[in-house]
Amino acid sequence: MLSSQTTSQKTNAEIDYVEVARELAAQFATRAAHYDQQAAIPHENARALMESGYTAMTVPVAHGGGGVSLLTLCRAQEVLAAGCASTAWMVNMHVHGLAILNFVASRDLEWAYNEVVHHRGFLAGGFSEPGVGGNWWYPTTQAQRVPGGYVLNGRKTFFTGFPVANMLFLSAAVKDDRGVSQALGFVVPKKERGIRVEREWDGCGMRATGSHSLVLEEFFVADKYVVGNPGDVPVLFMRNVHWAWCSFASVFVGIAAGALQYTTEVVKKRQLKVLRKSLAHLPGIQFRIADMKVKLAAARANLYAAARKEFRENDDPLAHYIEISAMKTRTCQLSYEVVLQALRVMGGSGYAQACPIQRMYRDVTAGLLMPPSADMALEWVGKHALGIPVLGDPRWGE
Repeated sequence: MLSSQTTSQKTNAEIDYVEVARELAAQFATRAAHYDQQAAIPHENARALMESGYTAMTVPVAHGGGGVSLLTLCRAQEVLAAGCASTAWMVNMHVHGLAILNFVASRDLEWAYNEVVHHRGFLAGGFSEPGVGGNWWYPTTQAQRVPGGYVLNGRKTFFTGFPVANMLFLSAAVKDDRGVSQALGFVVPKKERGIRVEREWDGCGMRATGSHSLVLEEFFVADKYVVGNPGDVPVLFMRNVHWAWCSFASVFVGIAAGALQYTTEVVKKRQLKVLRKSLAHLPGIQFRIADMKVKLAAARANLYAAARKEFRENDDPLAHYIEISAMKTRTCQLSYEVVLQALRVMGGSGYAQACPIQRMYRDVTAGLLMPPSADMALEWVGKHALGIPVLGDPRWGE
């Protein structure tokens, strides 16, 4: 049970979300293996997140939410991921999605804020599509203008949290008067008609995230659920990508932190009969633990330096996007290396289903696969440094 510090006695703006995450992570850790093995949706965890006020952390204070900074969001998500990475990843799509939406006209989103704060609303995001990769400002899903709104047709992959959500944040391409396609965003209540699950999520890692693949067929969205204007999505995402990539990275840093803590505790207790001492006395183990600590510290430093930097009005959106993409790439790589070392320290026992390290290893590997890929991010960094146009930059086109 959550302490009185985190109950409804406090407003969402007064809640210590890192402490809430710490208490919830302890609960979630006891269920993480079950949800992972069954690839089951952690509805119990989702309810706990909603009841604690955690899901309202990025709703503006003026609308009854916590209005937290990116730094607080990342710290809370890191703590939560150490308990159950799948749950942290699932709710991450909700909290960072709301944070990005805050930079659109908030008045148009009052219904969504009210749903989150007062009715346990949960937002799932759908931008990934087959063949699109990380270039989310070029969706293949089509939005056809009709009286009163748009009709959407297309496919979405990795729609994380879909089984838990009652609100959807997605994009589609709409053609202007010249026939040029531009990305348009939508935040819409989830409904049965027009959306069907094409394939349920069954990944190697992050198995309890409900990252289903969906088909949109004649899916009608009323005008009141449109976010911004056609063409706003690329710049909106570039300017506010720190909320996405930093929160993404925080989950994988949390997995690494959990792996270090678990491994350290094990080697202190596990006795080596030949030496009549614990494994902690072996120099090889000491070197690997030290390497884990150093790399975790580097990952955290990388992440939190980026989380403290906010986009300023005169900043170059593309440069900001590339900088944060490079941070995410490096942080996820370091986090992966920490967990890989943990697996080596644990040896054969770490490879067994009963050990949480094997789950952490599968989960942290997902960080290496999140768009943009490492190769793409490094290409962008190099080209931008040399003044060469970056592929996919809307200012230069294809």
